[in-house]
Amino acid sequence: MLAGNKEIYKQKNAYDPQNSIGMEVKYPHMVSDRRKKLATHLDNIGHGLVSLLPIAMAVANRSSPLLLACSALFVLAARLTSGTIGLDRSALGNVRAGVLILVLCGIAYPLVSLAWALGPALGLFSWGEAMLPAVSSLILIVSWRAAPPPRWMVRALAWTMLIAAGLITAELLLKFPVRRLLSQRVDGFIYNRPVVTLLLLLAPVLALVGFRRQRALCLALLFLIVTTILISDSEAAKFGLLAAAGTFALSYAPFVWVRRFLTVVLLGLIWMQPFFGNVMRNVPDRVIEATKAGHSRERIALWQAFSDVTHHYPVLGTGFGSSPHMGGHPVAAEINPAYRQMLKIGHPHNAFLQVWVELGTVGALLLSALVLWVLRRLSGAPANIRRAGLMTLMTAGAIALVSHGAWQGWWIAAVSLAAALLTVRPVLPKPVE
Repeated sequence: MLAGNKEIYKQKNAYDPQNSIGMEVKYPHMVSDRRKKLATHLDNIGHGLVSLLPIAMAVANRSSPLLLACSALFVLAARLTSGTIGLDRSALGNVRAGVLILVLCGIAYPLVSLAWALGPALGLFSWGEAMLPAVSSLILIVSWRAAPPPRWMVRALAWTMLIAAGLITAELLLKFPVRRLLSQRVDGFIYNRPVVTLLLLLAPVLALVGFRRQRALCLALLFLIVTTILISDSEAAKFGLLAAAGTFALSYAPFVWVRRFLTVVLLGLIWMQPFFGNVMRNVPDRVIEATKAGHSRERIALWQAFSDVTHHYPVLGTGFGSSPHMGGHPVAAEINPAYRQMLKIGHPHNAFLQVWVELGTVGALLLSALVLWVLRRLSGAPANIRRAGLMTLMTAGAIALVSHGAWQGWWIAAVSLAAALLTVRPVLPKPVE
C-alpha cells in the first residue's frame, strides 16, 4: 500500500513539459521577472570583469585576454537572456557588407598563410591568441549596440585604473615590496604591459566619464597614469604618451585637415616598412645616444634585418607567426651577416613591419583598409569621442611602431577594448524641469 502511494505521488509531481509551458503562458510575468533578474546578474558579472581588467593586468601581465573573453561571454549571455539580442542575424543587421568582408579577410588570410609558414603549429597558436581578445571585443561591441553597458561600469573602470596605476607606482618607487613578499619575479619591465594598457584605455575612459561631470576623478586619473608612465621602464609608453599629446593638440584643427594628415602619416608608416631599416640607419648618432635607454641602436639593427626579409617575400609574406622562426628560415642566409643574428630575437618589435614580414603586401592592404575605415568612422562621432579616438589610434600606432609583438594577446586585448569603449555613447543625465 505504501509503495502504491509513493507511485501515485511520483506521477502527480513528475515534471511535465506541457505543464511548464502552460505555466509560462498562465504566469508570463513570473518567467519574465526571473529572466530579467538572471540577465541583470549576468550583465553585472560581465561588466564587473571588464572593470577589473586594469588591476588584473597589474597583478598578472598576461591576464587580459582571458578576462576579456569571460566578460564578453557573460555580457552576451545577458543580452540573449533578456532578448535584446536574438540567435538570428538581426544583431549584424546594420553592419555593412564591406566591413564584414574586411573582418573575414583579416581572420581568414592569416590562417591561409599558415600553409607556407615555417612553423604552422606555433602560427596557429599565435592566431588563436590574437583572435580570442579580438572576437571578445567584437562581442562586446555588438552587445553594447543592442543595449548599453550599465553607467557604473565606466566609473568603476576609472577607479580600477587609478588603483592599478597607484599599485604600479608604489611598486616602482619602493622597489617592488609586494612582488618580493609574494616571491615573484622582480624587474621594472614586468609592468610595461599594464602601463601600456592603462595608456590605451585612458582617452576612451576620460571621454566617457566626462571632465564636466567628474572633473576630480578625471584629473586624478590623468595625473596618476601620466606619472606612472613617466617613472616606468616602458619607453614605448612614453613615446605613445607623446603621440597622444600631439594628437590632442592637433585635434582642435578642422577635422577634415586632421583626417587627411593622419591618413598620410599612418599609411606612410605602413607602406615604408620594407625600407624602414634603411631609413632608420641614417638617424644621427646624437639622437641614438639620446634614446639609448630604449635600446635604439639594437632596434635599428633589428629593423634592418627584418626589412630585408620583406624584399624576399614581398607579396604573400613568410606566413603568419613565422617571425619566431626567422633565425632558422632559409631567407636568413640571404640577409647581411652584420645583422643576421637579429633575426633570432623573435619579432621585429614593430607591428607594421611584422605584418609585412609575415603577411606581405596582402597584409599591408588589409591594415591600410582598417586604418581608413577607423578614420571614416571617427568622422561621424561626437567631438569628444572623435578626439579620444584619434588619440587612441595614434597612441597605438606609435607604440606599435617601436615595441611588442603584433599578435600578443594582451596587446590585442588593450587595443580592441579601447576601440570597443569608443563605440559606447555616454548617457547624459536628464535635465531637471
